[in-house]
Amino acid sequence: MGNGEKGGRFAAVLCLLPALYLIAIVIYAVLNSAEYASGIARITRYVLVPGFMALCLLFVALRVKGDTRLVVGICASSLFATLFAFEAYLTVKSLPARLGMFGVVSKTTETGQFRQNIPPAYTIKRLNNEKDIQTLDAAMLSPLTEGDIFLCSLNGQPVSYQPDRYGFRNPDTVHDGGIDVMLLGDSFAEGFCLEDGHDLASQLRKDIPQLMNTGHRGAGPLFELAVLGRYGPYFKPDVTVMAFFAGNDWKNLQREEEMPWLAPALESGTDFGVIAHSEAQIEAARQHMDQWWDGTTLSWRDYLRKQRVFRNFFALQKTTEVLGLHYPKAAEPNPVYGQVLKRAAEMVEQWGGELVVVYIPTISRFVGMLPQDFVHDPLRNMVRDAATQADLQMIDLTEVFEAADEPRLMYAADAHFNEKGATVAAETIVQSLRQRGLLN
Repeated sequence: MGNGEKGGRFAAVLCLLPALYLIAIVIYAVLNSAEYASGIARITRYVLVPGFMALCLLFVALRVKGDTRLVVGICASSLFATLFAFEAYLTVKSLPARLGMFGVVSKTTETGQFRQNIPPAYTIKRLNNEKDIQTLDAAMLSPLTEGDIFLCSLNGQPVSYQPDRYGFRNPDTVHDGGIDVMLLGDSFAEGFCLEDGHDLASQLRKDIPQLMNTGHRGAGPLFELAVLGRYGPYFKPDVTVMAFFAGNDWKNLQREEEMPWLAPALESGTDFGVIAHSEAQIEAARQHMDQWWDGTTLSWRDYLRKQRVFRNFFALQKTTEVLGLHYPKAAEPNPVYGQVLKRAAEMVEQWGGELVVVYIPTISRFVGMLPQDFVHDPLRNMVRDAATQADLQMIDLTEVFEAADEPRLMYAADAHFNEKGATVAAETIVQSLRQRGLLN
């Protein structure tokens, strides 16, 4: 075999490797068409453009001869090698914040005081599922009341809070008087990885002292409806604020629809259960949490699996986020969310309360060199339409964040609110409630 033939094959390989990668992107998008190949923007981004680039590289590899093929192959392979090197840098850079979400602490840090309650990265929803709970009245909807709750680790040190008498993140003194506002939500409402006083609920209490926060990590709209059904009739808040996070609440709702103990929350006459944990619930929960703590709660295996590190690396996710080319999964219309809002509105009406929806955008909306509002707005519009059809008002934090010089600075490295984001969100909510005549 001559040097020219060897060089030609080498040039062909340099063209084929990037082409095969691009073909893999197209195949993955087509196999997951509902999420990545629906709508003009996603079809163009994940099918047409990479498909066209792959065809061009295949043509060069198979039909073009001489130095042209070698130059194209070197340029294409070098480009993708650079992209993957940059992706590796961004992945390593993000590790401290991501590991903190799983509660990874330094070897000298004692975590024994947290073992009485739920571990980091685990949820009450998961507890009910693993215990095979079948009815809503038998389900736990809040953590245990004893022992600090380990939220995450920051710089290798635990961030935690002491739950109130019902297991939520509130100063227990809030229950000495009536509840004016109840906050429903997920980890954004819980105040993920924020110290007491810096979280959203604490910021809201500057203007609403009698605010009860029921937020918990992993909660979706149907779980929040169940929380409202159990605790709302007892506390009868004047205003209920139901937060919707654009990052995962739509997906959480789809999963919650399949949980037999949560589905009845949409039905009238449902027994939501009592507000206090029974001794049997506490004992069963402790046994289950002990197993979690003794297992792989803080392992690298958990991190790699739950964060899908290898898949995201292969997809160049962080690099495309910087470029503004990483589009979120398409959200298909889901009428159940509208049913959740209508059911929640019926509940609060029973005690003369008001329900308000708060829309929380993702940090991905505000990062990237290229604008990508058009791929985030369909879900935003669906949430707004559902609120309108339920005759509810929606407080949209998107507009306020977009007005800031650098909206991404409202978020921490773990993609939740930082103190600044929580402050701006709280100020916006309070101002909107006052404008609507729902606060003095």
